[in-house]
Amino acid sequence: MKELSIIRIEIENIDREIIGLIGNRTNLAKDVLEAKKHEGLPINDEKQNQAVMERVANIATECGLDSGEVKKIFGILIKMSIERQHELSGEGNLP
Repeated sequence: MKELSIIRIEIENIDREIIGLIGNRTNLAKDVLEAKKHEGLPINDEKQNQAVMERVANIATECGLDSGEVKKIFGILIKMSIERQHELSGEGNLP
């Protein structure tokens, strides 16, 4: 059996990885915004948002995770991306 302190270090390392991946995902907002402008799409693309939600719900189910909770997390990630795109387009009010 692992010691609690070792498990907590493993969790901290995973948390760092997750945050790094969130940063990578959010940084793609610039590329997404440019592609949307080129294709004449709005920043908030509800059809794509729904596709992401369906995809992550399916993946969560495959992994034995609560798909509803995973969808909440991805709702936040989508919101962060939309806010970043608005910021990059000059429409946002984020720093």
